Amino acid sequence: MTDGRGGQTRRVGVVARPVVPEPRAPLEGPTDLLLLVEELAACIRSGAFTSDPSSGLLLDACLGSVRCLLLQQTKSVTVDLSPREQQIALMVANGRTNQAIAGALEISVWTVSTHLRRIFAKLAVSSRAEMVAHLRDNSLFDALVDSGPPRLD
Repeated sequence: MTDGRGGQTRRVGVVARPVVPEPRAPLEGPTDLLLLVEELAACIRSGAFTSDPSSGLLLDACLGSVRCLLLQQTKSVTVDLSPREQQIALMVANGRTNQAIAGALEISVWTVSTHLRRIFAKLAVSSRAEMVAHLRDNSLFDALVDSGPPRLD
């Protein structure tokens, strides 16, 4: 068989496509949401959903135009900051500039910047404000404040 341009083509079997669910009207309130949850419960009872517990996917089901995902939440990764990084993070949280931190710790501004880059990489953040927010959200800040700045003798 040719493709009309002189090239050969092969017949390929028809691939079964999943049935596209009927569109659902937008959910407008608690009653609609409750009906959706009841429909999801019926879906679970009938086994009409997919899952992969090893990857954290507990349930994946489509109900009309609504996709319901139930995922296993994983624990946050614990980040260990060195004593100097903790000290600098606390000083940043207290509003000190790189120059002020460098002067107080008797190190260069370049060294402060290097420590901050390493802290940002460890915490996966990109700004001082985001770093402080991350430390506060993950209770790392409380540990720094409670223990006080680490002493580096």
